[in-house]
Amino acid sequence: MASTLEIRKTSSVHLFGLPLYDIAIGGAHPQRARGIVAIGQVATGVIAIGPVACGFVAIGAVSLGVFAVGAVTLGALAAGAVALGGDVAGAVAIGYHAVGAVLL
Repeated sequence: MASTLEIRKTSSVHLFGLPLYDIAIGGAHPQRARGIVAIGQVATGVIAIGPVACGFVAIGAVSLGVFAVGAVTLGALAAGAVALGGDVAGAVAIGYHAVGAVLL
C-alpha cells in the first residue's frame, strides 16, 4: 500500500479567532485549511491558496474573493479562464468591466 504525504501546520497565534496561518496539504481525503493565511486543498481565509480557495485574496483553480485568480473565478477583481465579477479578465469574462475573448 502506498503511503501518502500529509502536512498539517497551524499557528499557535490567533487573531480574530482564526490562526495566523493554517496549512493542510495531502492525505487520503481533502484537507480544509482555515486561517488568516490558509493553504490547503480547500482553503478559507483572508489570503487563501489552494485548488478551492475562498477569501479576500483567493488564488486557486476555483476561487472566490474580492481579488480572485484561477481557472474559474468570482470576485470584484477577477482573472482566470472563466471570470465573473466587477472588473474581470479571462477567456470568458462576465462582468461590469470585462476583458477577454468572449465578453458578456
